This record gives sequence, structure tokens and C-alpha cells, in this order.
Amino acid sequence: MGVLRMEPRKTDVGELELDKVNEVRIVLANDGDAPLTVSRVVSRKSETEYFVAGEAGGIEIAPGRMHTMKLAVQPDKPGRYLERIDIYSDARNDIGKGYSGLLSGTVIE
Repeated sequence: MGVLRMEPRKTDVGELELDKVNEVRIVLANDGDAPLTVSRVVSRKSETEYFVAGEAGGIEIAPGRMHTMKLAVQPDKPGRYLERIDIYSDARNDIGKGYSGLLSGTVIE
């Protein structure tokens, strides 16, 4: 089975602009011995859905491979930025509650 990992699990996103859409990259890896499919990426705090698999399906990651995913983040207050994201997939280490990662950075005006 696939085993999902976000590399690094706490990703430094640097400086983000206040009230603007900022592109943030996360790296997902499959440490398992079979492909895995990512179906959803959502913010726990703001409940923003960054990715939802549509009719075309999810993002498949082959065993031993990595995938860079772009998220559109729009912070609404200046200062420290800390966002927990849940990544849902069919990986062995996702038992229906998602795999959690953390985005951290600074929001500037």
C-alpha cells in the first residue's frame, strides 16, 4: 500500500501578502510499495478546500516518488501565519481522518 508523507511536515512558506492570493508549494511523497491517490487537501482552521478530486480523479503518486502541489493561500491578518492542513488519500496512514501537515510563515502588509 501507499504511505503518504509531506516533506517537510512543517513547511516554511516564507512571507505571504495580506489579503492576496499567495502560491504555496508543498511536497507530497509516497513511501509505500504501491501507488496512492490524493483526493482532498483542506485547511483545518479556515476549512478552505485547496484541492478536491473531481471527475478527472485525484493526484496519483507512484511508490518512491514525490509530487509538488500548489496551494492558493489568502491570509486575512498580518503577523505569524500557521495553518494545519489535512491531506486525504487512500494511503495506509490515512484511516479516514487525513494526514496532517503544517504551513508556517509571516504575513506582511
